[in-house]
Amino acid sequence: MNSSAAQERYIWACKVVSHCRPGIFRKVVLTQIIFYFILEDFVFYWGHRVLHTKWLYKHVHCVHHEYATPFGLTSEYAHPAEILFLGFATIVGPAITGPHLMTLWLWMVLRVLETVEAHCGYHFPWSLSNFLPLYGGADFHDYHHRLLYTKSGNYSSTFVYMDW
Repeated sequence: MNSSAAQERYIWACKVVSHCRPGIFRKVVLTQIIFYFILEDFVFYWGHRVLHTKWLYKHVHCVHHEYATPFGLTSEYAHPAEILFLGFATIVGPAITGPHLMTLWLWMVLRVLETVEAHCGYHFPWSLSNFLPLYGGADFHDYHHRLLYTKSGNYSSTFVYMDW
């Protein structure tokens, strides 16, 4: 291999690596995760409200509300149609942006942790609701499970701003 070809490959490799610097990657990941949380919360809110209409609640969403006092595992306990319907809210952000695989993995882990925490029935000292005023947390979602289907409110998955 001649030296000019090797130099060109080196320059090309440097350009590729420069686009993937850790600082830039972290900013992109953080921006995408924030976007995913906001978009997911918006889509989930409206989908969840629809599930609380009389017919859909009686035939679909009531499965999830069998537990008036939820615990972590009830976050995933739902009718298959509800899982497909509300699962769309979780994947719409990544479908729009086409994230890096690690970003997608991180997003899915954060969503599961958030939904389990919201359904655990316990307000942890490290809960994000202690640090972010618009974050719902377990108290917020517990209230949702304790009231009748039409009067409960608290339809958002993560934040509280749409439920005010």
